[in-house]
Amino acid sequence: MENQLFKVPPVWFPNPVSTESYREIFMGAIYDESYVSVYGKSSSYQARIYLRSFLNSLIIALSVSFFSVLFGAYAAYPIARMDFKGKYFLLFSILVVRLVPALALAIPIVLFAKKMGMNDRLITLIFINMSFVLPYVIWLLQAYFKTIPSELEDAGRIDGCSRFQVLNKIILPLSLPGLVTTGILAFLLSWGEFLFALLITETEKSFTSTVVAAMFATMVGDINYVTIIAAGVLAVIPPVLFALFFQKYIMSGLLSGAVKN
Repeated sequence: MENQLFKVPPVWFPNPVSTESYREIFMGAIYDESYVSVYGKSSSYQARIYLRSFLNSLIIALSVSFFSVLFGAYAAYPIARMDFKGKYFLLFSILVVRLVPALALAIPIVLFAKKMGMNDRLITLIFINMSFVLPYVIWLLQAYFKTIPSELEDAGRIDGCSRFQVLNKIILPLSLPGLVTTGILAFLLSWGEFLFALLITETEKSFTSTVVAAMFATMVGDINYVTIIAAGVLAVIPPVLFALFFQKYIMSGLLSGAVKN
């Protein structure tokens, strides 16, 4: 099957069609060191570690998405609705922090993680990814909150609601499209993160799918393209599913504020 990868013109559908590489990846968790794939020893190793790395990436991306939106919403609301000294400076500072290249922060972050004994842990990658995603989330949500009529908030205050209750009972339910859109963006940014995943992870238990994909592509003298392609197809499934299930909210969130009443 591999000899069809480099044909000109390209072969769009392999002949014969096989799902063996997908089966091996999904069954990889139960394989031991003695297992030998029909595609060779390199594919045996790939099958054993890819499913674990896929689940690790899913855990990290979902956690970053959820907590970034949760904390970002409570940070964005005061910026959008309250007037206080240094408000615009704070908002600008949040964006400036995100504009710092990740590569410039890589060495101190990795050294700090190792000194604290937090290297090779998924929780470390969750915290690191959140630190880079959260500024985007705050900026997007504070802009979305501004599109909600202030009269609704005033009505809630008249009825005796505190600002916290107004946020939870009025602003957040009305901001569901914006929250979903922002959450998907946070998921995508975290799902494709490679630099810190490469530097922080050290063992198979914490490898992410991006790190494992890079390992597969750089296995000297024994690159198995069939398994790499199968892994690549599986890697795009979560973002596609997110977009399909939440496309209604995505479109509503993107178009919000585009037309004034």
